[in-house]
Amino acid sequence: MTAALPAQLSPRVAAWPPELKALVQLLRLALGTAGAEDFHWPAGLDATAFGAVVARHRVGAYLHHHLAGDVRAALPAAVQEQLTETARRTARLALVRSAELVRIARLFANAGIPFLSVKGPLLAQALYGGVGVRHAGDLDLLIAPARLGDADKALLAAGCRRSQPDFELTPRQRREYQRLKHEFEYFNDATGVRIEVEWRLEGLGRQAFNEWLKSGTREALGGVELARLPAETEALYLFVHGAGHEWFRLFWLVDLARLLVHGGVDWPQVMRMARASGVEASVWQGARLVEVLFGVTVPERVNVPTVHASRVSWLVNSALRRMNRAEADQPGLRELLRQTRYQLRLRGDWSAKAAVLRPRLMSPANWKMLRLPDRLFALYYPAAPLLWLRRRMRRG
Repeated sequence: MTAALPAQLSPRVAAWPPELKALVQLLRLALGTAGAEDFHWPAGLDATAFGAVVARHRVGAYLHHHLAGDVRAALPAAVQEQLTETARRTARLALVRSAELVRIARLFANAGIPFLSVKGPLLAQALYGGVGVRHAGDLDLLIAPARLGDADKALLAAGCRRSQPDFELTPRQRREYQRLKHEFEYFNDATGVRIEVEWRLEGLGRQAFNEWLKSGTREALGGVELARLPAETEALYLFVHGAGHEWFRLFWLVDLARLLVHGGVDWPQVMRMARASGVEASVWQGARLVEVLFGVTVPERVNVPTVHASRVSWLVNSALRRMNRAEADQPGLRELLRQTRYQLRLRGDWSAKAAVLRPRLMSPANWKMLRLPDRLFALYYPAAPLLWLRRRMRRG
């Protein structure tokens, strides 16, 4: 008999393919919220298809390190080999990214640029006990908005390539870009590491970089002391970040599950901050997903109020659909409209909703396609629909 998922799960989950349902069950076993006594590999489940699901959700290394020996032994040999290889690759990439973070920390220190490390190796150390257990993605660095120019020069001089925006901005475009967006992206071709330099944490209201720098924790990595966000701010950002991506990878929810169980976070404070920033729905949605999928007990203060139950249920079901939907590099118009509707329902007040629509109405890609002097910047607004259509036709 295969260990079944709880009967109260959403009908959306009941309609998932067996590979994804098996993965959720294995994650419950790895998190310790389900027993392994009756687990067997589901009959007829294709190991190759299962491996693709594990890779898509970036949880192979976590399963390798946290599944009990008897559960691992019940998996097909091909799956065991994939988890082992994924763990090796994750550890290798995590070390490369950690070394790059240390290099940038020294580079910024020499340039007098303070920064906070967001997620990344420090989060992996804190939540998982080592940098190689959590999926190694890009590096996120938070700086004061006024230091963006200095950070840009330092990274370019150190051999990084700016990949977004990948063209020179005029002074007016730079100001507008910082209002519309929240990050510059860079790529180190020598190491294969992508770096995101952020001047605000997207989705959070009042930004307090200097306060966070002062009150945040400091941790050592590679002999260098690095600053992290305060625990409650980082916890709230994990909810907001995952919700912003509609939780299409399960490893973000594994982060939340471990945070809820092991994080030592002041949840009343998190909810006060969420209410002040208008992102309570992101917390309710993430907490409900972790509770439904992984069986993690959610603190009372994080439970969904009855008045918001319908909205949060819609957001939860939207995320459950997204977890099973194929990824698209260039989504079509219908998917873009669906994503916009989701983002609008996620936001609370009208100012937050306007922040969702603004980048869709004024894309920096227009500035690259049509080079105008700053004195004619206003012409980008009436030209935006035509430029968008031209981009879509080019992609088509």
